[in-house]
Amino acid sequence: MDNKEQILLRMREDIQNRGLSKNTLENYTLNARIFLDYINSPVDQLDEQDIRKFLSYLVHEKKVSPGTVNTYSVAIRFLFAVTLNRTLNYLQIPRQKKRKTLPEVLTREEVFSIINNCKNIKHKAMLMLVYSAGLRVGEAASLKIQNNDSNNMRVFVANGKGGKIAIPYSQKLVFMFCATIGRFINLTIPKDAFSWNVRCITYYF
Repeated sequence: MDNKEQILLRMREDIQNRGLSKNTLENYTLNARIFLDYINSPVDQLDEQDIRKFLSYLVHEKKVSPGTVNTYSVAIRFLFAVTLNRTLNYLQIPRQKKRKTLPEVLTREEVFSIINNCKNIKHKAMLMLVYSAGLRVGEAASLKIQNNDSNNMRVFVANGKGGKIAIPYSQKLVFMFCATIGRFINLTIPKDAFSWNVRCITYYF
């Protein structure tokens, strides 16, 4: 039977061939690797009991959240059903019930306070765009200057769920983008003029 690294490489190809996101690719393969390392048995001998044993380990020993357990479960199911082409009895692979909690929503005054206290114009543009367009962290981090259509007050999100989508934003953001670009008049505009990494965005939120 193929070794673990060959199986994980094939799994990466299966995910890429289905056009799934980069985050899905990295999460699925990482979770599958952790599962295979934990079980430490020949791949062709793995079955539902090994999956149950691993998920039980996550719940009782690692004490991870229900959402994290389900994330591992989905990746392992993909590994078996797609990459290994193995039929599973899914009734033997339980899913954790997520606890429903109300999200913490900032008031309008709190949002304005965060934006107004940001002195860096590039970061202020980022904050305004994320709130105005309702972007996810990964979507904001993947934006490039060419994704901005200020004439029609919209931004194109290439890696959003459902593929490429256009999201409208407010008139104030048009001036914010113009002010940012204004710093580069008569200069070559850097490729990262509107580039924000995930760590930067997460820090501000």
